[in-house]
Amino acid sequence: MPMHPRARAQRLEMAIGLLAFFTVVSFIDTVVAELRGEPALRQALILLGFVLLTALLIRVRRRS
Repeated sequence: MPMHPRARAQRLEMAIGLLAFFTVVSFIDTVVAELRGEPALRQALILLGFVLLTALLIRVRRRS
């Protein structure tokens, strides 16, 4: 049975909100590591992944 369009939009919005939260947390973690002089490659790659996923979901939300 197909999902109602509004229900799909709400699920996308919830996923965007969760990803945006973790993107901000990852950004803060990356900045703190950089300011402490620690290697932050792993944190930066995780941040990049969160940013890309968030942008992808926003793009999907705009198309629906």
